Amino acid sequence: MALPRPRAHWTPRYVRDRIRLALWQRANPGAPWLTADAVSALTTLLRPTDVLVEFGSGRSTAWFARRLSAGRVVSVEHHAEWFAKVQGDLRAAGLGNVVYRQAPQDASGYVAAAEAALAEASPDGRADVILNDGIVRDAVAAWSLGKVRPGGMIIVDNVQRYLPCESGSPAAIGPSARPINADWQAFADATVGWRQLWTQNGIENTAFFFAPPTG
Repeated sequence: MALPRPRAHWTPRYVRDRIRLALWQRANPGAPWLTADAVSALTTLLRPTDVLVEFGSGRSTAWFARRLSAGRVVSVEHHAEWFAKVQGDLRAAGLGNVVYRQAPQDASGYVAAAEAALAEASPDGRADVILNDGIVRDAVAAWSLGKVRPGGMIIVDNVQRYLPCESGSPAAIGPSARPINADWQAFADATVGWRQLWTQNGIENTAFFFAPPTG
């Protein structure tokens, strides 16, 4: 069996973190592909009546649907084969509170698919929770600012690739960098006064941005 080519970032700390992540995922096979601390936070923060939009589907879709027993999950997926698999899994599990849509890969079509699905799930066309974990994340970040309810939250996975932060990830842009483009700069500016929760596992970062409540 061929061994993986050595990489500069495969330090002892990084290898340890990879092993720790693999063990956690094995012990939590149905959990979303977020950091363990992010998943733990969600078990406390999610309310059964929430309307949640997730960009990028998978095992998280059923995980959310089971917890939002009196709410709705809106999920969009651009990959046709993966969409069919997840759709079959949801049907087999009998989870009827998911509005699941296959979306185009272009930015405008991708967010438009989510907006149309959200209109079916939410009377005011807004969501309590938005998870940005799919493609065209800069366009999704911009869209999310106008779609999250007051007091709701926007979650960005792999956030270290887009916004400056402390991270052990080799993909991180670094704490002293600027956001990677104008959309992410606008997102950072819009959320600067929001309560935030940043988590990491040495490989990836997941961040929560809590919209201020009204009044």
